[in-house]
Amino acid sequence: MLGFIQKNKWFIGFNFLGFYLFAKMAEDVIEKEYILVIDRWISIHINAVQAPLFNKLMVTITNFNGAVGIFIFSVLFILFLAYKKWYQDLWFYLLSVIGAAIAFSSIKLIVHRIRPNSDLILVTGYSFPSGHATMATAMALAVYLVFAKRVHAVSIQLILLIVCVIWAMSIAFSRVYLDVHWLSDVIAGVGLGLFWVTLIVLIKRSKFIQG
Repeated sequence: MLGFIQKNKWFIGFNFLGFYLFAKMAEDVIEKEYILVIDRWISIHINAVQAPLFNKLMVTITNFNGAVGIFIFSVLFILFLAYKKWYQDLWFYLLSVIGAAIAFSSIKLIVHRIRPNSDLILVTGYSFPSGHATMATAMALAVYLVFAKRVHAVSIQLILLIVCVIWAMSIAFSRVYLDVHWLSDVIAGVGLGLFWVTLIVLIKRSKFIQG
């Protein structure tokens, strides 16, 4: 057990971080803590930084992780993994994406949080947690883990990490900027995506060690 913890300390650490971010936001939203004040302040003042050109950019970015964008990217990525015969990674990606989708969809139906009123795009459904932030984090982390273990150059690993972080964070930011999610929604979504994918990795590694 100690050996497993030592070997996987980074995954365990990020797993706890993801759980904490999600659980903290969930608790604060349900218990109506101070985060709601911050959420409302951002929603009220976000119009001051919105600009027509940037609005179009944010809509394009947010659509990348919409239902259609996720489907197209996932199909192409799965075909690539199948072509390379990286079958374990294919199942890992599927578990990451499908599990994250089920998780945020189920939680939305439990929490029933109303969205802020956006003047830029029309979005329906419940708000907490952000599905876009959850899926972007889960997908970006899964893609990073698939390629990072095959790249030995630290510089390339770093570039890959930066690209994946920018991917997830830009999607999360777009949801707040477009005023279709509260800040706490996207923080919870990032936490949920991080928690779910690292949990899959830890379960997979624990079974591998036990076997």
